[in-house]
Amino acid sequence: MVKPLKTGLLILLSFIIFAGVGLYAFRNSLLEALINDQLRKQGLPLQSIAVLDISLSSFRLQELKAGNHDELQVGKILVNWQLRDLLAGKPALVEISGVEVRLDLNAKRSALDSMQFATAVSGQDIRIPWLPVLSLEDTVIRLHSVDGDVTIAVSGSIVHDHSNTQVIRFDTIISGSLGQAKGGLAATLDAQGNVQGKIAISQGRLNIPGVKISGFSGETAFALAALHLQHVQTDFAFAGISLLEQKLEKPVPAQMGETSTALRLGDAVIDHATLKGSVHRLSGSWNGEFDLGIEGGKLIAGPAEIHQLSITLPMQIKFTPDDWRIGLRNPGQIALGKINTGYPLRFRNPPSFSISQADLSVTGGQHGLALKHNIIVMPENLTMLVKNDKSAEIEANIHPGKIAVTGEMDASRNYQGQLALSEASFDLPQSAIQLKNISAILYLNDSEIGNAADFSIGKLRHLASEPLFADLSITGDVRNKAKQGKSTEYALSVTGSVPGLQFLKIKGVHALDSGNGALKAEVIPLNFLPDSLQPSVFSPVLAQLDNVSGQVSAIAQLEWFTKGVHSSRGALEMRNVSFTHETTKIKDLNIALNLNNLLTPASQPGQKITVKQIDFGVPLENLLVSYHILDTNPPQIALEKAQFFMMDGMISVAPVIIDPAAKYSDMLIRISNIDLESFFNLIKVDGLAGSGHLDGQIPLTIEEDQLTIRNGRLAAKAPGILHFQSQKASQWLASAGEEMNLLLQAMQDFHYTELSLTLDKSVAHDLVAQLSLLGNNPKVKQGQDFRLNIRLETDIDKILQKINYGYSLSHEILRGSFRLH
Repeated sequence: MVKPLKTGLLILLSFIIFAGVGLYAFRNSLLEALINDQLRKQGLPLQSIAVLDISLSSFRLQELKAGNHDELQVGKILVNWQLRDLLAGKPALVEISGVEVRLDLNAKRSALDSMQFATAVSGQDIRIPWLPVLSLEDTVIRLHSVDGDVTIAVSGSIVHDHSNTQVIRFDTIISGSLGQAKGGLAATLDAQGNVQGKIAISQGRLNIPGVKISGFSGETAFALAALHLQHVQTDFAFAGISLLEQKLEKPVPAQMGETSTALRLGDAVIDHATLKGSVHRLSGSWNGEFDLGIEGGKLIAGPAEIHQLSITLPMQIKFTPDDWRIGLRNPGQIALGKINTGYPLRFRNPPSFSISQADLSVTGGQHGLALKHNIIVMPENLTMLVKNDKSAEIEANIHPGKIAVTGEMDASRNYQGQLALSEASFDLPQSAIQLKNISAILYLNDSEIGNAADFSIGKLRHLASEPLFADLSITGDVRNKAKQGKSTEYALSVTGSVPGLQFLKIKGVHALDSGNGALKAEVIPLNFLPDSLQPSVFSPVLAQLDNVSGQVSAIAQLEWFTKGVHSSRGALEMRNVSFTHETTKIKDLNIALNLNNLLTPASQPGQKITVKQIDFGVPLENLLVSYHILDTNPPQIALEKAQFFMMDGMISVAPVIIDPAAKYSDMLIRISNIDLESFFNLIKVDGLAGSGHLDGQIPLTIEEDQLTIRNGRLAAKAPGILHFQSQKASQWLASAGEEMNLLLQAMQDFHYTELSLTLDKSVAHDLVAQLSLLGNNPKVKQGQDFRLNIRLETDIDKILQKINYGYSLSHEILRGSFRLH
């Protein structure tokens, strides 16, 4: 039994010896096969090895080439060891030189794709084997891409010092068309996996598509415990950063399948940028502080150019396995030194912003990442100046208030957010216009309830000593009316009000896909009553109007498509409006104005203004103005008819074209059948009375509310009688001689056959009225005819101004309608 056992053991031992001898004899061939198999798995089939030798104390490899295009070349790998040293824990000695790796980054599958790196770091109390004593020389990695080539030269060493630690030093030189840099790694490693190290980069330059950096440098220090990263501290500086023109897609997902829009940003240049800070591991989370600074440069966005940009962001971060949080330790600051907008405007003081809050959190779940943000921006007050060819620069003072941006994106990349503006104001000091308490909320992708925007202006004020309008408040909203799956169609709703009364309504729609839209603005019918609503509610200027009654309303409509506005119309209506202004009373003023074009105002013929009575001491009745607005630039008024009745006769204006923008207007006043007795009572010549009727015409020129008359003439239609009895005239002529006494007697009962009145007035002089008579007094000189020419001192100048008031009432209403065109 013992003998067979010995025989078996002898056979087994012999087999082991022969196997060992065989393996040793064929060790190099087996090793080459193993190397070839591993390289083939990485996509780098072995091409050749000049020297391959392994022994009990060394390994040598020389002139290895692998890959179809020699992507991997190794000049020499030499490993030396002593078995007793390995058993005692001493590392092997490794020398590597002449390594060259070529990687084509354009290839569909790079050799790097299949390389896997693992760091086994389970537990805190670990012990790792010593790294070999390493010498690395003449190692090059060559990267190729369609954008350019990069060469990375690496050299370094791993040595052991006397404190049972390993000192690691590596240097790299990066060069190529995409950039260049010098880098170095210095670190120490002990047997427990504790690492202290620093990475330094100098003389850096980057030139990749879309980004160029003329210089960067800095260093990053790090610490690991048991191969767990514990602390990172970095300090980098960049100079001459150029970001080439980019086309950015819409920053939030498009609503309801609408096509995304794009924003074009031009070239951006940053003179200097810094990033410094640290992050450390604490109780299962990472906490850190970073400071980002940008100074100088230029940004182009559309037609605008921003120069001398300055940004300071003191950030803090916290990372846990469940979420990442980024915020600000202190308010961030952004300053825009100079802005060229491409428009005729400039900023008096450089715009700047304070970011009081910027919270960003990213949380992970089973279905992906979710994001939330809350950003609050406080822009500084700024003054904008708009150039005006016709006058001084228009100044606008803007208090931007507070801007808050909140939102969240779920794991399905659906985003919803809000941009809120509050406590803003806007002033135009030259026009004394102020907008206070401006607020707005812009809803981003609020597709469930269709909100797009809400806005309000707490007060729209005119700060002049005599305000043209009372304080107004405006509110409005924009909603998305489209149903699910349909193109976005926005609906606008705006209301305007004064305290206690909402009087303005604006409605509008706009379809994004077609570009079609419409807008309707309406002043609801305003019913004025003497003891109730009065126009002074809307304008302090109208407080001069007393006991106003009647109804006023207005409406305007616009329709447009992608090429612009294709139709517009409007209407103004005043019904039975009556009021008192100082000593003048207006009764039943009616206006019906219908415009068939608002952009260049025009109307059909037959627009009318009527007034039942204008009483300024002498009643002016049944004023009728018929006109239409010509489609000219600027618009002109074709006066078809203008007439009114007074002193039992009619006064009319001959048809004329009036240019409200012109310095003066010429027109011809026609007088028909006015009563002579009433006329003399009107012009108030002391002691003058008579009978008969006058016809004639008066050429008028109105220039800046001044009347000019040239050769106006009125004449009696038929013979009549004048009576002149003046106590003052009798006293003046008592000693003037017999002829003057006879004249005075004749005028007491003067039977005229001809009577005419000529009128002339210049801007610089009062009206000159000349009365010319031919007739007799039957009781004086047997009825001998006299021809008399008398210059009258009358109040007719003031009276003509009153008559002009009837014309100006309608003319100024129309003139004011076109001042904005």
